[in-house]
This record gives sequence, structure tokens and C-alpha cells, in this order.
Amino acid sequence: MTHEAQLDSKVMSMNLSNDKKELIVGTVGGKIYRVISTDLSFLLHSDAHTGVIKDIAFGESLDKFVSLDENGALKLWDLQDYNCLYTGYPSKSSQGTSVCFAKDDNTVLSGWSDGFLRCFVPE
Repeated sequence: MTHEAQLDSKVMSMNLSNDKKELIVGTVGGKIYRVISTDLSFLLHSDAHTGVIKDIAFGESLDKFVSLDENGALKLWDLQDYNCLYTGYPSKSSQGTSVCFAKDDNTVLSGWSDGFLRCFVPE
């Protein structure tokens, strides 16, 4: 073995670019990476939910929104560059049901099937 790279989760698919300089790699974690074929260095290309999205919410700023899926993944998105800024798992033992921003527009409140409300500030 000459090179090795560890991604976020199990690799599900990959395809070599026409010029054979890059691999496009998809993972179970909902991420797509651009991987340089010569040294396996990589860059996150895109991110996605892997479960059914239960709720999304905009705050005062219309350039960011938060989404919550049934698997407990909470993501903060930036619409200026279409990137995921933050992914967190406030509860892995319960399904997410609802999400909103607090009045300060930095704090995220979430509702869960176990009856809990969970509050956090994305880093």
C-alpha cells in the first residue's frame, strides 16, 4: 500500500474522472468527496441528509437555515455558497420531529419523539 485516506464513513461508490486525476467518492454518511488519485488527499464536495427530513426553519437571516432528519442529524446550511456549515447529532436514540431558531438567531431548538426539547448553539 502506498497511500491511505479515511473518510467520514463507509465508502459506497466511486468513479474516476475522465482525465484520471480525481476520484468522486460517495459515503454512507451522505457526503461526496473529490479525491486526488495520486496521493488520496481529499476535499468535501457536498453533504446531505441520509434520513427523511422532518423539518426545516429559517431564522431572521434568509441566507441560513437549519434542517433536522429522522436519524437525528441536525444541519446548518449557508445559502450564500450552498454549503453545510455544521452537522450535529443532539440525540442518536430518538427521532427528530421539529426545529426552529431562537430569537437570537444563533441558538437552535429541536423537538424529539422521546418528548424532549434540545437546545444548542452550532459551532
